[in-house]
Amino acid sequence: MKVPLKYLKVILIMTILFLLGASRNVIIDEKIVSFLEKDTLRALIGVKNGIYLKQGHTVGFHFDILNRFAKRHKCNITIKPSQDSGQWEDLVGNKVDILVVDSQKDTIPEIYESDVISSIELNDYNQVWVVRKSDYYLLQHLNYWIGHYKQTREYRNLITKYFSRYRGYSVSSLKPVSILSPYDNLIKKYSKTIDWDWRLLAALIFQESKFSMSAESSRGAHGLMQIKRSTANQFDVDDIYDPEQNIKAGTLLIKRLQKMYQKEEMDSVNSVKFVLAAYNAGEGRVNDVRKFAIHKGVNPNDWNSVIGVVPMMRNFQNIPEGIIRLGTFNGKETINFVNEVLSRFDNYKILVRQ
Repeated sequence: MKVPLKYLKVILIMTILFLLGASRNVIIDEKIVSFLEKDTLRALIGVKNGIYLKQGHTVGFHFDILNRFAKRHKCNITIKPSQDSGQWEDLVGNKVDILVVDSQKDTIPEIYESDVISSIELNDYNQVWVVRKSDYYLLQHLNYWIGHYKQTREYRNLITKYFSRYRGYSVSSLKPVSILSPYDNLIKKYSKTIDWDWRLLAALIFQESKFSMSAESSRGAHGLMQIKRSTANQFDVDDIYDPEQNIKAGTLLIKRLQKMYQKEEMDSVNSVKFVLAAYNAGEGRVNDVRKFAIHKGVNPNDWNSVIGVVPMMRNFQNIPEGIIRLGTFNGKETINFVNEVLSRFDNYKILVRQ
């Protein structure tokens, strides 16, 4: 990234202001803000997420702050959570512009030490944004903005949102709480679109990801609701790493499953159970189970009756040809999934204010 000569004066001004500990009341020059206007930055959040732990929801915190930086500087930003390897190579190789790391735990590979430089710390957990040394003007912007932003009430609210409010709880304590995750507002918003108690949707999300937006499965599912790209494409969702878009895709899938089972004239309790089962195992598997239940003379619309025939689907000898489409089905994982989500929902109804 080459620095235009016309901005060199601005660099000097920014540096002086930052070193002097510029007052909270200093108004950031629009020329400074416009440096990145309409540009696109690529960020990779290399820190790990947590749930009810000291490190809090670190990925969500940086996702939120990176987006606020982009909004303030009128630029676009694409953000991806942690990857298993190659993040330093991606930064130095110009595939990523900003890499979020823990400065105490994530050692810079010796080969790249002379190529990168970090920002000031974003929080009390030694987390920084790292850029290429050649992008020193971008670093100036990051440090200048972070230094001012950390003095704002908005920043303090984000710290509270992602790091201070989530603790473990015991059902036996019967002490009501008002929040479950940093994403409660989104969960409440989208639970209305499927006519669910928001705590039921929260129970499903906890089961899928423990409220970790960086969760990723071996089957290629991502985010809070473990959405696959193929599912996102069905609903025109572009960014499955974005918490809101991820929840939107998940609830659109639930809505489609609801309509499917409503046509079967199920009661509302069984509809929820079959929707949860299909969310976990896929609607094709659940359709097979229901068809096998009919073959065994069992009511296909009653969940408790249907799961009684599932053990018989674990052996080909018990499945006549042409009855089902996808073959044998163990079913233990799916049955446990439904039971655990509903059990957690029952706990949430006791512990979490509506």
